[in-house]
Formats: sequence, structure tokens, C-alpha cells
Amino acid sequence: MAPAVSSKKVKGTRVSRYFILGSESWNLDLEDKTKGPYPEGHTKGWRVYIKGLDNGPDITTWLKKVMFKLHATYADHTRTVEAPGPFEVSETGYGEFVVELRMHFEPLASERPQYRTHSLRLEPFGDEAQQERQRAAGRVVSEQLELIEFNEPPEAFYQKMISEEQFAHLQVQKKPGKAGKGKGKAVEKKPEYEGEVPGAGLPARGDGAWTQQTEEQVLALLRAAGTDLEGFVKQEQELAEERARKLRELA
Repeated sequence: MAPAVSSKKVKGTRVSRYFILGSESWNLDLEDKTKGPYPEGHTKGWRVYIKGLDNGPDITTWLKKVMFKLHATYADHTRTVEAPGPFEVSETGYGEFVVELRMHFEPLASERPQYRTHSLRLEPFGDEAQQERQRAAGRVVSEQLELIEFNEPPEAFYQKMISEEQFAHLQVQKKPGKAGKGKGKAVEKKPEYEGEVPGAGLPARGDGAWTQQTEEQVLALLRAAGTDLEGFVKQEQELAEERARKLRELA
């Protein structure tokens, strides 16, 4: 029989995670007879998704299920995607609408589901330069940076959220090689940063997609990380004091 999981909470601690809630749309090739047929009037393909930050921790460490509520004109307009995902829904259509999402968490978190909304964008938006880039790419991408916080999480969930295992998905398997130097090393980590901007794949400064709201969200991320670090330091100090006390008792 498996041992019971402790429900003891880590007092004075908060664990924060940022994630991307977004959508991508494109023009359907209605002349391509190898695809479709599409419903009458549908001219756009699109997908809506929740994903983790580039080179960030595994989102399934805390997210276990997402329910997507589409416009009522879609058959089976409530779609559920469970881990390991990807947490996304793809469809075709012709009109923009607000997608409602309900996020269900890892049971160890002991947290109720939370709701988010996202406005599906099918046409280029932003300033002229940004719209031109979208037309050239043949894709309209609309993303928002979202924050989830777990205050005083249960110990088992807290340990999972600070474990190195949540970064295992960043490792890539090496191709089998010949005998020689380096043989036996199964994996190697991806570079910490990819592209011009580290971390979340956020747009570069000066891009029309970078907004004051994005900047405030990044600053909030840094503040949250500092608060988390303070919590870790405090916990380690308490553990060190406890070890010192036990050593004094044994002396």
C-alpha cells in the first residue's frame, strides 16, 4: 500500500509560474483539393493553446487538464485536453470570438480550477509594420503572458515544483555514436537561450508586439522570482537551524 501523501503546507512560501496563452491563424487554401472539404464559409484555419515558456519548466508539472469552450456554433464546442498535451485545439472558421478556458491543476496542488479568456484573432492587427510582418509570414499570432501563483503549497507539490525533473524535457537525446571520447553520455541540455530574446520568446523591444503590459508582466516575473528565492533561503535557514539543534542534542 502506497504511503499517504502529506497535506502539510509550506508556510510563508509562494511558487509562481508564467505561461503563454495564445492563438495562431492562417488563410485556408480553398483551391487545394487534397485538403478539406471545409464547412461552407470557412476561410481561416486556427489553433488556440496554452504552453510553457521557452526553455522553462515543464508545464505539466502543475497543469493536468484544460477545457476549451468555443463559440456555440461549433459542434462539440467544449473540448478537453489532458496532460501531456499539447494543450491546444485546432479548427477552421470565419469569425473572431472569445475562447473561454478552464485550467485544472496537479492534484497535489490542492487548488481549484482557474479560468482564463483569450480573444481569437484572425486578421492582422497592430501598427502597419506589425501587420505587414504578419501578412508576409502568412500567420497571425496573438499571445498573452499569464501568471499562476500557488500560495503556501502542500509540501509534496512544493518539492515537485522545485525539482530538477521539471527541466528534463529540455534535454535532447544524442544519436548513437562510435566508441571514443564522450561515449555513454545519453543526453545533453539545449542552450539556455535561443533566439534574440531569452526566456519566454517575448518580442524584442521596438517590435509592435511589445507593449507596456508585456513589460509590466516581465517585471512582475522578476519580482515573483525574488520573492520565491527569499522563501527558499528562509526554508534552508530553518533546516540548518534544525540540523544544528539535533547535533547539539547528540553531543
